This record gives sequence, structure tokens and C-alpha cells, in this order.
Amino acid sequence: MTTSSTCSRAAVDIAVDAAIAGTGVIQLFDDWLKPHLDSGALEPVLQSWWPRFSGPFLYYPGRRYLPAPLRAFVDFIRVS
Repeated sequence: MTTSSTCSRAAVDIAVDAAIAGTGVIQLFDDWLKPHLDSGALEPVLQSWWPRFSGPFLYYPGRRYLPAPLRAFVDFIRVS
């Protein structure tokens, strides 16, 4: 893990802890908050306004002359 990703993760943890402490509202991916929602530490609000996450998207340049590792990864993702 790089330093910037460690700092970003620490910032997310601080924001979640602050929301659990009752200092405000937090909006993150459902999966990141699920343990806290399931335990009752956080309560969902305005669920009808929650954005839906249809999954990640992969953008890559063109279909011709893809490097073999990228082609293998794209094929793997399509099968999954």
C-alpha cells in the first residue's frame, strides 16, 4: 500500500468514526458501511436518494494492439 492510499484509508476511517460518534452524516459505498449498519452503529437515512453502484468500469484504448496482459485481464473480467 502506498502512503497516499494509507492516508486516504485513514481519512475514511476517521470519517466513519466521526459518524458513529454522532457528529454528522456520512456517504460511502454500501459495502464499506455495511458492518456498521448491520451492527446498528450507524442508521441509514434517505435511502431512496442513495446512488446505485452498478459496478466498476474498465476503460482502455481501442481494441487493436492490446498488450497481452491487458487482453488477458479484459477477457477474464468479461467471463466473470
